[in-house]
Amino acid sequence: MLSMLLRPLRQSVGVLLANDSPRQVAAGVAIGVMLGLVPKGNLLAVSLGVLLLSLRVNKPAGLAAATLFSWIGLAGDPFFHRLGGQLLKIDSLQPTLVWLYEQPLGPWIGFNNTVVLGSFITGLYAAYPCYLLSHMIAEKVQPPVAKWLMRYKVARALMGLDLTSRLNAAGIGGGS
Repeated sequence: MLSMLLRPLRQSVGVLLANDSPRQVAAGVAIGVMLGLVPKGNLLAVSLGVLLLSLRVNKPAGLAAATLFSWIGLAGDPFFHRLGGQLLKIDSLQPTLVWLYEQPLGPWIGFNNTVVLGSFITGLYAAYPCYLLSHMIAEKVQPPVAKWLMRYKVARALMGLDLTSRLNAAGIGGGS
């Protein structure tokens, strides 16, 4: 029970204390932005979730961005609907969209849904600026904040460093 209550705090500290480079944090945020904007319940959202969890990116940063942008995505549904409707009406895209829909998994991708298509295109456009912004922030903020947080036992305990170092010192842990 206590573990479930401390998980969000532990993940927040994990973003700052992880040994991830600013590029990995920024890539996690960019994928999280796309995942958060796309409505769930289609193959596109599942694919983005698998991508986030399988690549070497900062997963807490990606999950935090996905959570935040899920709320933003709900507010943007009318805009996504209009954008997706306009995209579906483009004559030069019709053969590609029809071909994609006729593929074995095509209907589950969701590109025939105006909101899914509009939110995915918006996510693609938002991913790069979010990558650049989060890379700049991670580059400047992560090292000094991580150094500051490691001075406190609470942060070390949240990350499990105290327990791991005690087990390794006692020869119980499997670390090197």
